[in-house]
Amino acid sequence: MPHADSSYIPSTITTKAEFYDHVVSHLEALLEGERYWVTNLAQTSAILYHSYLASSLYGGESIHPTVNWCGFYLHPPSPSSSSSHPHSNPSSNRTSPLLLGPYQGRPACLSITPIQGKGVCADGFLSGQTLIVPDVESYPGHIACDGETKSEIVVPLRNSHNAVIGVLDLDSTLLNTFDEDDQRGLERVVRILKDGCDWS
Repeated sequence: MPHADSSYIPSTITTKAEFYDHVVSHLEALLEGERYWVTNLAQTSAILYHSYLASSLYGGESIHPTVNWCGFYLHPPSPSSSSSHPHSNPSSNRTSPLLLGPYQGRPACLSITPIQGKGVCADGFLSGQTLIVPDVESYPGHIACDGETKSEIVVPLRNSHNAVIGVLDLDSTLLNTFDEDDQRGLERVVRILKDGCDWS
């Protein structure tokens, strides 16, 4: 099967649970045998983004995609780290910015300061908890990278030592897009990455 077909969503899929079962099975096949974290995060953001575009559950082939951004913000090592690898030092300085990683969508903020109350990504990173935001305008400290974004979900990304090293961030052009089904599905996705990547 051509790699691009991994994001094809059959019309028989009618629930979010079925959608994520399908996406996860294709993601596992797509990443099989590859452990380089940049490659795997790039492939993950691509398969998610294009699967949302193809699914009637998320607006289908609309001219204006419902899920308009999907990608990662990553925490770099502390300046004292001897490695140039961004995830080799789980105890690195948590106040250094989260940096833009692999993503799909329009250009985004290059960095986000991880201070509580300074945006959904910052809060998700610091709390280590998934955050579902039905209306970004009502979220304290929301950072508007794209004025079309109305709702958002942020899922912490962990390495093999269970340290939070960044977040998976998804934006939507509609209010109330993401729910507990999305949370469960996306938490499955980041678990695949946690166990399937070499982070050091």
